[in-house]
Amino acid sequence: MDLSAEAKALFAPNAPTSAYLKALIDAELYADAIRLLGMALPRREAVWWGCLAARGALPPEPAPADGAALEAAEAWVFRPTEENRRACFAPAEAMNFETACANAAMAAFWSGGSLAPPDAAVVVPPGDGLTGTAAAAAVLLAAAAVPKEIKARHRASLAQALDIANGGSGKVGA
Repeated sequence: MDLSAEAKALFAPNAPTSAYLKALIDAELYADAIRLLGMALPRREAVWWGCLAARGALPPEPAPADGAALEAAEAWVFRPTEENRRACFAPAEAMNFETACANAAMAAFWSGGSLAPPDAAVVVPPGDGLTGTAAAAAVLLAAAAVPKEIKARHRASLAQALDIANGGSGKVGA
């Protein structure tokens, strides 16, 4: 996990993750807290969090591939099948893997299964941290959609993640 020097300085090896997260939030190291939560949440919940952030940042008329990427990721969250997981790749690729929606879709694609083509004899499992990294990227890119609101968007996304972590829907204040 790629954390800032300030975040690394706050790390206490024997402290629980929740204490480290609180320290990051108290220090207003929101991007680091988002990266930590992306890794700490279970994969399906992390993808959902990325979807919520991406949907909240969509312009009134999003690029068709962005909408398709987000819909594919949400479909995987609601029905995490291999078919739905694989359907996330093409629309994310169409957006060059550069948008919040594309990263939410890649978080779902990297959630399990194989990265090899469906008919390949070899299984290439995704790395353990890929889903969390992509989900956090979706959240960070969504927050950056309105630069003057980035801190407020970071705080709102952190509240969503904590709600999800505690069994909620993540639709805080909705």
